[in-house]
Amino acid sequence: MHRLILVVLVLLTACSSKKERTQAVVDEPSYTLFFIDKSLSNNSLLEAKATYERVIREAIAENVHQKGDKVVVYYVHDNTAKARALSLTARTQLPDSEEALKGASPTDREAAQSDYELQLTREQATMQRQVLTKLDQSNNNLSNQHTDLWGSLDVLARAEESGRQVRAYYLSDMVESMNAPGRRDFHKKPPASNEQADEWAKADAKKLSAQYVIGSPTIRLVLPFAATASAKENNPTVTRYWHTLFDTMGAAEVVE
Repeated sequence: MHRLILVVLVLLTACSSKKERTQAVVDEPSYTLFFIDKSLSNNSLLEAKATYERVIREAIAENVHQKGDKVVVYYVHDNTAKARALSLTARTQLPDSEEALKGASPTDREAAQSDYELQLTREQATMQRQVLTKLDQSNNNLSNQHTDLWGSLDVLARAEESGRQVRAYYLSDMVESMNAPGRRDFHKKPPASNEQADEWAKADAKKLSAQYVIGSPTIRLVLPFAATASAKENNPTVTRYWHTLFDTMGAAEVVE
């Protein structure tokens, strides 16, 4: 008897959570950005590719739930701000609201929910395939010689103007490498310590914030390094720089 009660409580909790999640989705349309590094410095280990694929699939499944949700892909190379590779907009309609379905039978309600879930699963799968195709596309032209990650700030600022909830995924080693005046080249000169990383990031954020208002995106850094990579390969001060830069510019969250 106790076990039966427990099962019922679990089911009720799950249904309640699903309803709350659906309501949250309605209130907060999403804008999912993938920045895929196509510069020579980005490590293309098989382990990294598998990680990138998993993150892409999971991000689309988690973020795309209703008509109007966007998925946009930019390539990271020497002109990232102009390197849009793909833009998709979801078309799956959420089931009618509780008010609209007030006179519907339980069977009709269940049918509407099942139809929505089936259509959504198909659309998510289509989006995943299209983004994965862009992941596999090679970049053999001269744009692969430099890594303009600052250019992604322009993209974030434009996404913020949409009024949507922005989630950005950086599939990159995060090694900024630009040789123009006033730019950073972490291949030649990475931060020497966490303290210097913070100092550089805060100084850069002050300058860049005057150009780009990125709002409060959620940012995930998906690094391509194996767990056994050395500090020389996966320089923690470079990652620290980006955490501090995004935090200072207003990001709601920066995770790896």
